[in-house]
Amino acid sequence: MKFSCDSSLLFKSINIVEKAIAQKSTISVLENICFELSESKLILRANDLEIGIEHAIDVMVDPTHSIFPTSVLIKGKTISGIFSKISPQIIQITVDENNRFKIVGKGVNYDIMGMSSDDFPVFPEINNGEHVQLSLDDMRLLIRSTLFSVSSDETKPFLNGIFVKSDQHILSFVATDGFRLALRQISTQTQVENIAVIIPSKAMKELTKVMGFLDTVSPLNMVISSHQVAFFSDRFRLVSRVIEGYFPDYKQVIPKLSSYQVKVSRKEFIEACERAMIIASVSNFVVRLTFEGESLLLRANASMGEFREELYVVRTKGEGTVKISFNVKLILEGVREIDSDDIELEFNEGLSPCIIRASGQTDYVYLAMPIRTNDYQEDTF
Repeated sequence: MKFSCDSSLLFKSINIVEKAIAQKSTISVLENICFELSESKLILRANDLEIGIEHAIDVMVDPTHSIFPTSVLIKGKTISGIFSKISPQIIQITVDENNRFKIVGKGVNYDIMGMSSDDFPVFPEINNGEHVQLSLDDMRLLIRSTLFSVSSDETKPFLNGIFVKSDQHILSFVATDGFRLALRQISTQTQVENIAVIIPSKAMKELTKVMGFLDTVSPLNMVISSHQVAFFSDRFRLVSRVIEGYFPDYKQVIPKLSSYQVKVSRKEFIEACERAMIIASVSNFVVRLTFEGESLLLRANASMGEFREELYVVRTKGEGTVKISFNVKLILEGVREIDSDDIELEFNEGLSPCIIRASGQTDYVYLAMPIRTNDYQEDTF
């Protein structure tokens, strides 16, 4: 095959698919990118057997040259490094019957030994499944709001991904690591039924990276089957397995009723927590929150010293003084995902979860488990 293309477009395509290249694998073919010529399109693919990514660009095919072979494998790290050093220009690529991959351009002349694509994994097709169409912004929001709460504990694989659930026109993304839970919901234009699947965090991470390269105008389609999920838009496709197992019933975890509710400035709360974390970082990130009247006192204590700061809050439910301790790092991660001037904290006494959400909104819920402090810490605080 012989064709010409814009080097910058090809480099962009390489950047997209290389996120699915196996970094350390006993199967050497997985360290390559597959280049396939199909009429006037060059299709690039990478697959590490967990996720596969495909992207296509337009090229100008030389009709006087044989199209065979129609595909070739090139070492991903090598080809990425080459195109990172090529200035934007039209380059010419030729692949001969021995899989030699030649790149020629202004000040550019590479001759690389490629491999046959015969042993490259076949890209899976999802013909039957539930279909959802979202904007890139909506998908980015759903993933960003939940991905940080995914568990890294490999002994609990059912927590190693984001749970995707549909209920008529509502699509929910949920993640938990046992210490906190994040739930983000959006409304879909079409009614979607029968989706209840755990998508691996790796697929979601790589999808987030890829979306920065995609056309923001084109919608992103999600197709879910019993064993796989595919995300695709114009010229792009990412396919991943789904995690088998049962995700915890998150609706049972979120308290239906709360005895206390306060409203506080999101900005002031974040800034106070960040200051508290300086001290709390050397004592397992424990910060004590004391609610009394219209006051919230944040305290952190460690061998190096103590932190105290008082914030004004609006108490909308409950009376009396309440003390509750949290991992301030986990609290901050959830609050930073809230886009609102004010946040609401809902909780009960004891070790029941605390719900944090934007004031007056229900599309995002963050739940954090309090920390049981020992007697010494109780006295110190």
